[in-house]
Amino acid sequence: MFSLSFPCSCEQKHHTAPVKAVEVSEHAVEKVPEILKEYHRIFLVADENTYAVAGKRVEELLRKAGMLSHSFVLPADSLPTDTNVGRVLIEAGINREKFDINAFSQLPDYVLAVGSGSVNDICRMVSYRLGLEYGIVGTAPSMDGYASVVAPLIVGGKKIVYDCTIARHIIIDLNVCAAAPYELLLAGVGDMIAKYVAILDWRLARREIGEYYCENIADKVLEATRLCVASAYNLKDRSIETIRDTINGLILSGLCIAFSGSSRPASGTEHMVGQTWEVMDIEEGKKPNLHGIECGEGTFMAISMFKRLYRETQDAELKAMIEEFLPLFDEITEMQKVVHLPFTVTDKQRFIEGVVRGRTFRVRYTLLQYLYDRGLLEDYAASSFDEIMVENQ
Repeated sequence: MFSLSFPCSCEQKHHTAPVKAVEVSEHAVEKVPEILKEYHRIFLVADENTYAVAGKRVEELLRKAGMLSHSFVLPADSLPTDTNVGRVLIEAGINREKFDINAFSQLPDYVLAVGSGSVNDICRMVSYRLGLEYGIVGTAPSMDGYASVVAPLIVGGKKIVYDCTIARHIIIDLNVCAAAPYELLLAGVGDMIAKYVAILDWRLARREIGEYYCENIADKVLEATRLCVASAYNLKDRSIETIRDTINGLILSGLCIAFSGSSRPASGTEHMVGQTWEVMDIEEGKKPNLHGIECGEGTFMAISMFKRLYRETQDAELKAMIEEFLPLFDEITEMQKVVHLPFTVTDKQRFIEGVVRGRTFRVRYTLLQYLYDRGLLEDYAASSFDEIMVENQ
């Protein structure tokens, strides 16, 4: 299913993801000691929820195999904040009965995250800062970050995307994921449908500013998205095959981030706006909605704006570029009639503010910048809100 290295005709010539193993199967948790057999001091990190559904069993298996250094369990539903990164960083050192003032603290030889988005991002940053390899035992098909090379962290009350390392081992237990809260399943769908917009944004950036673009990577992302969109219709059934298709799509998308060395193939207008809405919640002291839910909402916003631009532009080349994606956008619209991804930003001014602020969330050329340069961004944001609210009443 997953190619971790392949030659390419683009300017990079060859793409490689430094992943040692990807295991997606039923009862994958039981295979953890065998998959990680080259390590001997594994530091396990989970939160209270993920520890209960998988972490405790992984801990038992590693301890029995003599591979466990120690474990640390964060509170339930911990966010990827600078505080939590600091807590895990502090706890990473191996505690010894006798403290030796002449020695530096001994570190484990591997960090194993058990969870999904937040735990994964926390451990990704910790492993990166400590220079340790890390892996993830995934507990929900909620995002494509299992194979990502970036960690979106909440630092100083702002959400900042940091370049980090990639998981060397990705272990996904389909039975555990099938039992995840339904909201997390929806979040995975929201994160994946965003890729249609991300790839169109990438093509727009190639045209407008000459940004590097790889057809092979883009095609792989589109393939992964189609897989997830097709499986979304049966998500409520929680069948193993549906969960497998969803997970495979999410992992393939994440690997494409690794292949390009950037989140560009998987993140565009929709992510920048969705993450801005998350930041706005954080600024007001609220717990942000799930990342994938906000990105899903941002996807419908971007689709509405791209469709309007298609109707109004006199640029034949741009029109043809958008037209190629219209059938894909229709796929998502049809899927939404069955899946009903939630819309959380229902206040028009808040919606528009997120779109306008989203343009500068990170340095990345997208539809937002294209419209801003032409004085159209706020008007397009307002019309997209009106359209989305009517279509999803």
